[in-house]
Amino acid sequence: MMRRMGFCVFLAAFLAWAAPAAPTAPTALAQEGVTDHLFTAQEWQAKGNLEAARRSLQDALRLQPDDAFALIRLAQVDAASGDLKAADAGLERVLAREPKNLLALNWLGHVQLAQGLPASAENAYRRTLGVDPENAWAQLGLAACRLAQGDDAGARPLLAKAQAAASQDAELHLALGDTFMRLNLLVNARMELERSLEINPRGVRNLVLAGEVYERLGFESLALNAWRQALELDPSEAQARFALVAVLGRQGDRALAEGRKDEALRVWRAALSYEPGNAGILERLRALPK
Repeated sequence: MMRRMGFCVFLAAFLAWAAPAAPTAPTALAQEGVTDHLFTAQEWQAKGNLEAARRSLQDALRLQPDDAFALIRLAQVDAASGDLKAADAGLERVLAREPKNLLALNWLGHVQLAQGLPASAENAYRRTLGVDPENAWAQLGLAACRLAQGDDAGARPLLAKAQAAASQDAELHLALGDTFMRLNLLVNARMELERSLEINPRGVRNLVLAGEVYERLGFESLALNAWRQALELDPSEAQARFALVAVLGRQGDRALAEGRKDEALRVWRAALSYEPGNAGILERLRALPK
């Protein structure tokens, strides 16, 4: 069983995060300016440019230094960039003014968990649940804390509560699927990832993880289909390409071992269409009996 919970469960939610709603501001002009910078930050984030997103958020904060939402967004960018201490400090700044800000509390838990501080993270999640007892992200966060401390049995009821409250939150279903996959509960993982894809069929990360679960369950065709879809949506998705080529390589090996040379040739050529320079596939083709 998993003994340490990675940050990617929560980071996945941030990287697919929806465009922000307008923050509260003291004047209409300030509100408009802050909102513009928040949307610009979101656009840069969607393009993978976290440094540009950070600059836009800093511009928003120059207009409104205490805007809680902008501060949380900046903390999220800091976390995604690997600066967890800056993220922690930014969230604590929000909570000093708004101790019941649920988004800040949950993200403080995520960041502290990523720093290897599950006891501190657990406190943040419990503060969330003190305000909102059904908060599914906090339930998942508590489960992650239990897992990080080796308490798999204690995590299971918390995961069940998070599942029950996940509703239409595609990113929460994704995070649950990732968690179940790490616990090797593959049927549960498949269910959560498929639910995530029902809500968000264009979720690249969802498709990549679904492919991994399908492969581990022995459904290679479903896995290949998921990875192909991921690559159609994002041709730069390296994990999907690597996994797809690896499975195609093995399929070609099996075909050749069973005397189906033409099938092996077809499959390996298909693999090369995704990675033309793959040395292993090229070597297989060179060694193919004439």
